[in-house]
Amino acid sequence: MADDMRGLDQARMVVMSLKPRFAEAILSGDKSVELRRTAPKITVPTRALLYAATPVQALVGTCVVTSVVSMELSDLWREYGAFSAVSHEEFLQYFDGVSVGTALTLTDPQRFCEPIPLREMRAHPTALRPPQGFAYVDTRTGHRLIGTAA
Repeated sequence: MADDMRGLDQARMVVMSLKPRFAEAILSGDKSVELRRTAPKITVPTRALLYAATPVQALVGTCVVTSVVSMELSDLWREYGAFSAVSHEEFLQYFDGVSVGTALTLTDPQRFCEPIPLREMRAHPTALRPPQGFAYVDTRTGHRLIGTAA
């Protein structure tokens, strides 16, 4: 897997915390857009590590973020809703209280052979902590984590 990422070597990777159903939808190819209330601070394309939150609590794979677009919610839903694996009702609930949202387009999902459980992440020398939304790791740490899951 690391060889597939040579063109994406940048200073850092983004770690995205997701509900397990959304992590699975990305890895299966059923979800190609991640909707967020705030935009990550990344340059695209960027490799993203996918952290499946409770009850899984593990890094489960990667994908590539190819664009980050912020826009008014009605436009966001019209452009990206069909690719987000959420219902319109879920969309409205998630974005309640804001007028602008962000779409991250995702490609090249790759599932880890062995997920990296939270306890291993905490035991790693870099002590990666699962984010509430986004976290960032340097590329060397990202590759090292990916290598342990291969």
